[in-house]
Amino acid sequence: MLISVLVPVYNTSKYLDRCMKSLLNQTYKDLEIVVINDGSTDDSLSKLEQYAKKDSRVKVYSYENAGISKTRNRALEQAHGEYITFVDSDDFIDHRMIEKLYQAAIKRDLDVVQCNFVMDYGPIPFYRKPTFRKDFSTLEAMKMLAKEFYLNNYPWGKLYKRECFDGVHFPENMRGFEDTCTIFKAIAKAKRVGTIPNRYYHYAQRFGSLTNCMSLETVYLMRRAYQYQEQEFNKLFKGEKFSFDLQHYNTDMVLIYTLILFVHRKDHAKFVPADFNWKKTPIPPFWYIAYWAWLGIAMLKLSPNILKMPKDVHDTLQKPPADLNLDTLFASDQTKTVKKQ
Repeated sequence: MLISVLVPVYNTSKYLDRCMKSLLNQTYKDLEIVVINDGSTDDSLSKLEQYAKKDSRVKVYSYENAGISKTRNRALEQAHGEYITFVDSDDFIDHRMIEKLYQAAIKRDLDVVQCNFVMDYGPIPFYRKPTFRKDFSTLEAMKMLAKEFYLNNYPWGKLYKRECFDGVHFPENMRGFEDTCTIFKAIAKAKRVGTIPNRYYHYAQRFGSLTNCMSLETVYLMRRAYQYQEQEFNKLFKGEKFSFDLQHYNTDMVLIYTLILFVHRKDHAKFVPADFNWKKTPIPPFWYIAYWAWLGIAMLKLSPNILKMPKDVHDTLQKPPADLNLDTLFASDQTKTVKKQ
């Protein structure tokens, strides 16, 4: 059974050998490794071409830079396998990952199967609490995904039947969190979804990656991604109730964290809490206290004015558009403030 491994590459020459060796050394051999070079300006392409010469399973396609969504869509177009899996080029996988995921898919009749992962901070691994073996119907899977309990929004660390991506594409107009707007659609097409407890995927944490250099604008776009997901869940499963309160709480916490660490008074930043139900948010009391304590620190650092703004600014931040531009929005707010004075 042919399995397609889809690898987007952009200026990751430093990590490519580790990634490619982990793919070529898989215990499951019937693979095609579809590598899309997204206009790299380092020597990534020449390295990839060397791998393609040595192993016929490696297929390299090179294009002008177009972003991660377009790159993954191009990889999907080139995939011929009955199953697919994604691997980011700065990450790597255990040599048993594909075989074990495939065995679980066949034995348990799963259309999507997910393993656990390790977060690698250089040579130091961080082991998150693992999820265990579990099988879900489509609706059960979506309810788990809404809470990110057992299932997550990452494209990698999963094996999918190819048809799960029929008609599903990554949005090419987004500047982050395109996975949150896409992977649930593939999972929604699965009749059965399952997990295995093993930590087979190694998620590299490196300086410069999106998740390690958050801007306030990026986090507001994270809010938009979860709002979009919640809206689409309700369309797909009318009459069902999905709890996204925890996701909105977590996004608020990332916003506050970003305000404290990366924002200055001169930025005239604003904070608008998400519209969620505290009573339905499954958090311990300490987390509730931490929320207001952190917000207090942000207000001390930046001024209580981070909570004061015109209604149009407030409404924009509570439901951010895809083309959100905080520089323009906050400049507009400053102009209105000056006029009032």
